[in-house]
Amino acid sequence: MQGIELSNSERLILEIIRRERTSTRVEVAKRLDFSKVQATNLAKSLLDKKLIIDQASPSGARGQPVKMIRLNADALYSVGVTFTGAYMEIALVDWTGVIKVSDSVKLQSQHSLDALCQSIAEFIEQKLKPNSVARKKFYGVGISIPGDFTYARRKMNAVYFPELEDVDLMSAFSSRLDYPVYIENDGTCAAWGESVAGAGNAFDHFVFVHIGHGIGGGIIIDRRVYRGRNGNAGAFGAPFPHLDQSRPSGADLLKTLRSHGIEVDDFAELRALSVDTCEPLKAWLKGAAEQLAQPLTVLARALDPQAIIIGGRLPLDILQAWLPYIDNDKFCQFDKHKLPVPELIASKLGDLGGVVGASQLCFEHSIFAKQTF
Repeated sequence: MQGIELSNSERLILEIIRRERTSTRVEVAKRLDFSKVQATNLAKSLLDKKLIIDQASPSGARGQPVKMIRLNADALYSVGVTFTGAYMEIALVDWTGVIKVSDSVKLQSQHSLDALCQSIAEFIEQKLKPNSVARKKFYGVGISIPGDFTYARRKMNAVYFPELEDVDLMSAFSSRLDYPVYIENDGTCAAWGESVAGAGNAFDHFVFVHIGHGIGGGIIIDRRVYRGRNGNAGAFGAPFPHLDQSRPSGADLLKTLRSHGIEVDDFAELRALSVDTCEPLKAWLKGAAEQLAQPLTVLARALDPQAIIIGGRLPLDILQAWLPYIDNDKFCQFDKHKLPVPELIASKLGDLGGVVGASQLCFEHSIFAKQTF
């Protein structure tokens, strides 16, 4: 892996292109209040660095093609990692958020740091060369951790994963991996993944509700992650503090299904179930939707987002079947006829949102501009 030297102006252009997918030199100049010559020279520099590419569009005056610029997806890559009780999801992802290859790894030793890092290192060694990814293009590893931060965004309150309790995660992973490491909680990672490459890409401001072992999420404001003071913004499970009571969490769903004789030990096994044929699953979705109505209304009014996106560890088909139950008459019921109501939509990335978002942490910190427009 090699670092790329970028000026702040170059980073700003990359940020615009990432947001818009494609742009032109004229549009870039207008957005950043640059001269056309300045925008052209900066674009040339990025072309020389192979970070962007020209793409002809047949919409120019007198039939002349307009040169669009977009990110060169093959320029940079990273690996995103997330894990549950027994499985680690891992993917090689390009810097536009497109998964090159992914895998679901059965963990032999649950959440042992040595076992996790060995599996990550093996995946990198096995996947880079066969997928034509040179090491100089590889930018690091982003790791999505289930839980809330307790200290300086380095230690977690690992309720469901006691092996990680009171561990300095950044030091632990960095000392075991030969690549730059970035760590974030799972709700924020999934929200960021949706913003870069999923349903959230259409919005500047949205709330992401993450149904994992618990109930969490992330907040995107002006296309930036809002982390809060301790990195825990989006801990939306506070209204449901009792783990031994019914709550709209993934752990509760798994427990409910097992109580009906359905053998599911982890989220990956939900992919074999259908809402149409599994009555206990359908009943749980209906009940959880009722539980979420009031908390979602509070989020809608407190944060005034354009959308609330429902996602997390549940498979896409289950999320899509769940949405009509959530978008019911109780959501914003007292003022929906007077005030704008945010869209309620399902994740487009499903249970892969966390690995996409985790992978993109590498570029958020090192490539793109932090300035908003």
